[in-house]
Amino acid sequence: CFHLADWDNELVCYKELSEDLTCTWLPVPSAPNTINYTIFLKWDRIPKLFQRNTSSSSIKVERKDLYMKRSASIWIAVNYANGSCVRGKNISVTPSKAGKCLTPSNINAHQITNQLIIKWDLPATPTPYELRYKEAFTESTRWTLVPVESNAVNVTVLNLNALSSYIVQLRCIAKDGLHCVCIWSKEILVPHKLTKKPRISYNATTEISPGRRSVLLKWEV
Repeated sequence: CFHLADWDNELVCYKELSEDLTCTWLPVPSAPNTINYTIFLKWDRIPKLFQRNTSSSSIKVERKDLYMKRSASIWIAVNYANGSCVRGKNISVTPSKAGKCLTPSNINAHQITNQLIIKWDLPATPTPYELRYKEAFTESTRWTLVPVESNAVNVTVLNLNALSSYIVQLRCIAKDGLHCVCIWSKEILVPHKLTKKPRISYNATTEISPGRRSVLLKWEV
């Protein structure tokens, strides 16, 4: 099973309220829709290798299969129908120190010409954050990281393409003494502003109740 250099699977494992360990990763590039992944856990000073199969890009390892205070080397492998096998990078996790960090909430983003403005609410215990963004609807684009000052609740990214839409994510930055795992927020799509008057191709109004109406518009740009 060889290491696939261009598969940055962003493997991460963490605990939430339960004592189970949740692991998530990005799909292997150019893979068929149906594919099987195998997760491997190699515990420190324990010879037996733990493995489980799944067809999704996440899996939950139950508490009974964990050694809470032992470090585990974890990786994901993919087995293809032709017998070949690829694997992603290893991460090291100690379950007792892998709780999910508090994350910012109410993340909002919008564009003004060539600027991207992102705002959020801080959790109870603020910590340093980082933001990343990339152009949407273009597979070849890479993430651009933006450092965020401590206790900041907004950031503005300048000099962007006003005709492009963007995807943004936010997460904390793990530091010494912070016994938890930083997880990227859900992807937030920020559509670009209309620069030309659109042509309305469909307009439908439906009365929901007295004083309330639903309006559906479709347009072409």
